[in-house]
Amino acid sequence: MKKLLINTILSILIFSNIVKAQEYTTDLSNNGEIKEYQKNNNFISNNKNNKLVLELPFWDDFSDSHIYPKSELWANNLVYINSTLAPKPPSIGVATFDALNNKGEIYSHADYLSSFIADSLTSNAINLNYPGNNSIYLSFYYRPGGIGNSPEPEDSLMLEFYAADENSWTRVWSIAGSEDKEFEFVILPINEDKYLKSGFKFRFTNYASFGSSTYPDLATNCDFWHLDYVYLNKDRNINDNVFHDVAFTKPLHSILSGFESVPWSHYKNSSSHTIKDAIQSEIKNNDNINRIIDSLNLSLTDLTGSSGTQYFYDGTHFPRAGEFNSINIPDFGFNFPENTKDTCDFLLKAKIVTNSMDASQNNIIKYTQKFKDFYAYDDGSAEAGYGIYGSGTKYGSVACKFTPLAKDSIIGVEIYFTQAFNNGAQDYFWLNVWNEGNDNRPDTSIISIEGQLPQYTNFLNKFYYYEFPEAVELDKPFYIGWTQTTDKKLNIGFDYNIDTKDKRFFNFRGSWVQSKIEGSMMIRPVFKNTAVPIETVKIFTKENPVIIKPNPANISIEVLFDRKFETNYSIKIFDLKGTLIYSDNNFNEDNINISKFKRGMYFIRITDNKSEIYNSRFLVK
Repeated sequence: MKKLLINTILSILIFSNIVKAQEYTTDLSNNGEIKEYQKNNNFISNNKNNKLVLELPFWDDFSDSHIYPKSELWANNLVYINSTLAPKPPSIGVATFDALNNKGEIYSHADYLSSFIADSLTSNAINLNYPGNNSIYLSFYYRPGGIGNSPEPEDSLMLEFYAADENSWTRVWSIAGSEDKEFEFVILPINEDKYLKSGFKFRFTNYASFGSSTYPDLATNCDFWHLDYVYLNKDRNINDNVFHDVAFTKPLHSILSGFESVPWSHYKNSSSHTIKDAIQSEIKNNDNINRIIDSLNLSLTDLTGSSGTQYFYDGTHFPRAGEFNSINIPDFGFNFPENTKDTCDFLLKAKIVTNSMDASQNNIIKYTQKFKDFYAYDDGSAEAGYGIYGSGTKYGSVACKFTPLAKDSIIGVEIYFTQAFNNGAQDYFWLNVWNEGNDNRPDTSIISIEGQLPQYTNFLNKFYYYEFPEAVELDKPFYIGWTQTTDKKLNIGFDYNIDTKDKRFFNFRGSWVQSKIEGSMMIRPVFKNTAVPIETVKIFTKENPVIIKPNPANISIEVLFDRKFETNYSIKIFDLKGTLIYSDNNFNEDNINISKFKRGMYFIRITDNKSEIYNSRFLVK
């Protein structure tokens, strides 16, 4: 089914309130990591080496480049080099084709009604001046979808060859879009005389289509293709599909147990330092024979320079021919030495040692373990947006559980909102912190602040910091999240690579339900520290706040706010499902009888004759 039809139906259902309440993930509409890289690295186009003529062999597995392809090999930089979006590659690192340009934005020429040319990857000029040679072949691996939107049948990935004397490009291979599937190998001969010249080039291009969406937060990046192991050389044949290479295929992650990051002061003061039982990754033997890894070495370096590097030797491994092998290294014995600093970073590195016929660039992987002032389950890389939407999610809530390592005061929360097309999903929400109840679910509210809006950033690793009006001391499990004021999407950043669905709950029917979607929300509680992000969003409070007394309540409530003389007020009370429970268009009394209200959360909306709106909420116990 075409994305146009899907988006049209989805838009109709949403606007007619037919879509049932549900949790969701949605693709991103931009690539913040690219934007951040440009800001920090004085971005320039890959054109400085365009006049170079390369000699054979041409080889790139994208394992030793980041964000953009290497200018030594490639003439442009429209694709995204990453190690998180394509499972089971031949080696770590792939070139991803999608609907975003090299600034991480949807192409300005994108057509919402038909396919359009999107990314391309063009080689620098290559010397193929081997007239009559029939042994020159170009090979590569490709995969549609991966961790991302799969291309539709009307989308495609194609390969073109450039004839230098004719100054022309010719399509030599293409594949239509499909559902996600494993990497496939392609090998093509280059034997026509017009190509066997100095100045030959080749380029990959994808066609994308994301349909027409009348609802702004549905227009997102789409149609992912992943490319790896691009190899051009002579003295090959059509059956040359064996690579004498053992390579890492997965990145490293935190060695902390239960978290990707924790406040440095909490870790130092914790009675039990939480380190994982094992370090995990994955390798693939791309050879057609069983291989021997002489050693797998680990190191942990204190980047502050306060302590020396720690080493661990894991011994010999025997990866079988053509297979992926999980790496599980227990009892590695690393620790994080204490110091007097507020923050601390450590570099974790894994290296496999084989023999000289291996590509050395894919034998090393690295990860920086960061200790700042926040707790995090995510690795900082958003692969999607997460939230709840549909009929019944108005005044619905989402909460994420955190168990602090030390008693301390929470002062705010960092949130990464994924930006929707044309800044859609700009809806108010309540920012909440809850205690944990006896059922191991969110219970009473500790902090509840209305009138918040999603704050967007162009940078993937840049969270917006929402500062609480006052610090609140915590030493037990708590939940942090939001209550939305509409049934539309908010789009919280979502990390597919680390699964913490057991700590994520949503509530739009009066009870908390554990999430079923694997991954982690990019929401981080912040505790006292000097390491506060530069961009801070102060919590918004109205000039005329509404006070509910008592709260929680079970018989009656008193609704107090700054009433204006000769002003008529109306009040409405909704339950968590968005159902109107109580209404009074001439609200003159402060007290409301709630003795017949069921246990749960309720939301109050007060409107005056000037259409000014005051919101609050209360809990019936």
